[in-house]
Amino acid sequence: MVADDEVHLAGNVGGAVRVGDTVHRATGPWTPAVHALLAYLADRVPHIPRVLGYDDRGREVLSYLPGHVLDEEREPLSTGQLQAMVRWTRAFHDAVTGFAHPGPWRYCPFPDPTLIGHNDIAPYNVCFAGDDVTGVFDWDMAGPTTRLLELAFIAWNGVPLWRDTGAESAAERLRIIAASYGGPDAGQILHAVPQRIQTMLDWIPAAAAAGDAGMAHLMTVGEPGRSAASLAGLLDRLPAIARELAGADLTRGG
Repeated sequence: MVADDEVHLAGNVGGAVRVGDTVHRATGPWTPAVHALLAYLADRVPHIPRVLGYDDRGREVLSYLPGHVLDEEREPLSTGQLQAMVRWTRAFHDAVTGFAHPGPWRYCPFPDPTLIGHNDIAPYNVCFAGDDVTGVFDWDMAGPTTRLLELAFIAWNGVPLWRDTGAESAAERLRIIAASYGGPDAGQILHAVPQRIQTMLDWIPAAAAAGDAGMAHLMTVGEPGRSAASLAGLLDRLPAIARELAGADLTRGG
């Protein structure tokens, strides 16, 4: 039953509602680790939710982050928004390097992790005022990862590489991501994307089978099949994008 003052928030994983200036979400075994992460970052990184406790239904209560969330089908990230999102990510990564927690974390483990990342930085989890980031939310996928894999996921959603925007445009947006972050280079980010996305595709049904209701809901809206088709398309386009990046590098070097 939903209270009169609850407003469902958009999202494919489901379960988040707004109540006034707060967000109420279902919890899981990963919630204590996520709350510890948010507490650590509270005075170190701007534009993240504050943990306010739990409601009488056992849901976590977080502060609501104001701003505009883009409709990725109709509102691609502007260059300024892409730069701002990546610069925020760099600031977050630099701040989180001193944080450690044994978990459990919700998301699938990546080999040789170097930090605790958000793991879902994308236009659907970021709010903006013009070109400025005003909030980064949905931290329940946070967990051990690497800077490169975090950037690969940003490229998947922020170029975006999940659809064909043309090799020249894709290469330029990858260069913007690399320059805004300050390394790795655009080619490294591009070539990390297939591994990052395939890991996600393998994990979604496994997590659903293990009882993750959010991932089970994600499967009802077409995942992982939808993203698998997008990844197949990227693998076809990837050589052309790589050639664009290499050609631009040769031009600069010449």
